[in-house]
Amino acid sequence: MRQRIRALTQLPVLKQLLWFLDSYYFPAAYALLALLSSLFGLEIAFYAVSAAVVVFSSIFSRDSKPFLPMVFLAVYAVSWVHTPQYPFSSGFFNDGGVRIYLLCLGVLLVACLLFRFIAFPQDRNFFKESKLRLGIVLMVAAFLLNGVLFSGYQIKDLPFGLLMALSFFAFYIFFFNTLSVDEKTPHYVAYILVLASGVIFLQLAKIYIFDGVIKDGSVDKNLLVAGWGMSNNIGGMLGMLFPACFYLALKSRRGGWAFYMLAFLFFGGVCLTLSRTSALISGIILLAAAIYLSIVRSPVRKFVRIFNCVALIAGAAALTVMWDFIRELLAVYFERGFDDSGRSFIWQSGIENFLRAPLFGVGFYEPIAPDWSYDIENWIFPDMYHNVFIQMLASCGILGLLAYCVHFLQVVFAVKRRPTAESLFYIIILLGIFGMSLLDNHLFHVFPAMVYSVFLLLSEREGESGPLLLLRPLLVGRRKKLPAGGELAATGEGCPAQSKKL
Repeated sequence: MRQRIRALTQLPVLKQLLWFLDSYYFPAAYALLALLSSLFGLEIAFYAVSAAVVVFSSIFSRDSKPFLPMVFLAVYAVSWVHTPQYPFSSGFFNDGGVRIYLLCLGVLLVACLLFRFIAFPQDRNFFKESKLRLGIVLMVAAFLLNGVLFSGYQIKDLPFGLLMALSFFAFYIFFFNTLSVDEKTPHYVAYILVLASGVIFLQLAKIYIFDGVIKDGSVDKNLLVAGWGMSNNIGGMLGMLFPACFYLALKSRRGGWAFYMLAFLFFGGVCLTLSRTSALISGIILLAAAIYLSIVRSPVRKFVRIFNCVALIAGAAALTVMWDFIRELLAVYFERGFDDSGRSFIWQSGIENFLRAPLFGVGFYEPIAPDWSYDIENWIFPDMYHNVFIQMLASCGILGLLAYCVHFLQVVFAVKRRPTAESLFYIIILLGIFGMSLLDNHLFHVFPAMVYSVFLLLSEREGESGPLLLLRPLLVGRRKKLPAGGELAATGEGCPAQSKKL
C-alpha cells in the first residue's frame, strides 16, 4: 500500500496539492477561510473543507504538518450568527441535523488520525520514548476516573473526562509519532500563531467597530463576544498566541521590526478585552520579551531599544493627556481593580467538594456549590473552578492533583538546560497558558488545551533536553572531558533520526 501511495504522489496534480499544503500559503488561506466563516456564518462549508484536507493529508502527505494550521485555527471559524452565547443565543449547534453533521465529521476525523497514526508512523514512538508518558498516563487515568466513587456521580462525567484527556494529550501523542520536526518547524509554528492572533484581533476589531460595545463612553464587557467565546476567552487566546511575534522578530532576517510592533498591537487587543488575568500575564510576557530583545544580539536589537523608549514616552504622554478618556473607556478595570470576582468563594467550594470525595473527586458536572452556577449557555462545558490545581483536586480528587503534579514536574525537568530562542519560544507559550489557568479555566477548554498539547511535544523535541540548568550540576555532577567531536558527537543527541517518508 505504501508503494502505491508513493507512486500516486508523483502525479502532477497531487504534487501541486502536496506542495501547497506543505507551504506557507496554506496556513494563510486557512486563516482567511476561518475569518470569513466567522463573519458570514459559513461553518458548514468550512468544516467540509477542513474534512477534505484531513482526509487528503492523512493518505498522501509526507508527514502530519498540514494538520498544524487546523489545530491552531479551526475554532475561530465559529460565527456570531450561530453562537449559543448571549446576546446572539442561536440554536444552530443544537439543531439535530447540524449535530449529526458534526458527529459524522468527528468520526471521520478520528478515523483519519488513527489511520495516519498506525499506517505511517515516524521513527519515534510515544509509548517507548516519551519523557512525559508517566504523567500523561496518570492524568488520563484521573480524567477517566473523575468522580467515580462519588454518590452524585453522573454518567456524562466519563465522556467529558475522555474529552479532557484527548484535548490535553491526543495531539501530543499523535504528533510525537507522525510529525517530522526540523530546524524550520519553530518558524512555521510561530507563523501560524501570528496568523491566529491576527484573526482574533480582526474579530475583536469587528466587535468594537460594528457591535456597539461602547455605551456612554465605556466598554460593556458583556457584549465582548465572538462566535467561539466571550471576553476572557478572546483575551486568553490572544494572550497565549501573541508571543510568537517576539520569536519571529528575533529570527527574521528582514522585517523583524514589523513583528515586534505587531506584538504590541496584539497586546493592546488583549487589554481591550477587559480580561484582567489575560492582561496581567500578557503584560509580564511583553515586559520580559522587551527586556530580552533589547539585550540579546540580533538584527532588531537597535530598533527594539529605540521603539521601547518611544513607547514609554508616548504611553506616558497618552496617559497624561487622555487619562479621563481612558479611565472612562476601560472603566471595568478600575471598577473591579483587584477584586477576585468571586474566585475565593469558588476555590473554597472546590476544597469543600474535594473533602466530600477525596480519592477521585466529585466529578466535573457536580455544581460548584448547591444552588449556584455560572449559567453558561452551552451544551458541553460544566462550571469550572478558575484554577488548574483546584480543578484537578475537586473534580478528580487526590489522584488528579498528584497526577497533575507529576506531569508538571516532568515538563519542568524537560526544559532545555541551555535555552535557545526556539526552546524559550515554546516555554513562554506553555508558561502563558499555565499562568492564565491559575485564575481562569483555559486549560479545561478544548482548544487552549490542544495548543498546550502541541507545545508539550515541541518543547520536548527541541534538541537536547534535561533538568533545569540550576538543578543539573547538583544531579549529575561534573562532566567528564569528551573526545574530539564534543558532547553531541559523544552522546548522539541533537542528531534526529531520518524520518520515514511516503
